[in-house]
Amino acid sequence: MIEEHRRIYRLSLAFVLAAASLFLFHDRTVSLGLLLGAVLYYVYLLVLTATVTAQLSAASGNRTPPSAGFAVRIVVLASPLLIAARFPQHFNLFAACAPLFINHLLTYILYARGERAA
Repeated sequence: MIEEHRRIYRLSLAFVLAAASLFLFHDRTVSLGLLLGAVLYYVYLLVLTATVTAQLSAASGNRTPPSAGFAVRIVVLASPLLIAARFPQHFNLFAACAPLFINHLLTYILYARGERAA
């Protein structure tokens, strides 16, 4: 299952990079917004992995899990939107938002296709 998620993450990253390269010559702000959203989304995935690992290890050792995990994840997810809103001359707001949803959309498409075949 984890390898399936990694495949989807790689596929979504390839999709975002291809879109960013296509928009590079048309509108540089869209390309930079896509790259900003993709980079900070993958930072979010690293934070999510560390948070879940810490919570699981705390639960297995009957300790209190770290409480700042949710707040940190929200800050990391909001960062590309705040940066794009602060610097609209460099980053397109909608393009910075797109990588946050592309991974979920690809997951839905691939899993829905697999459920219909079963």
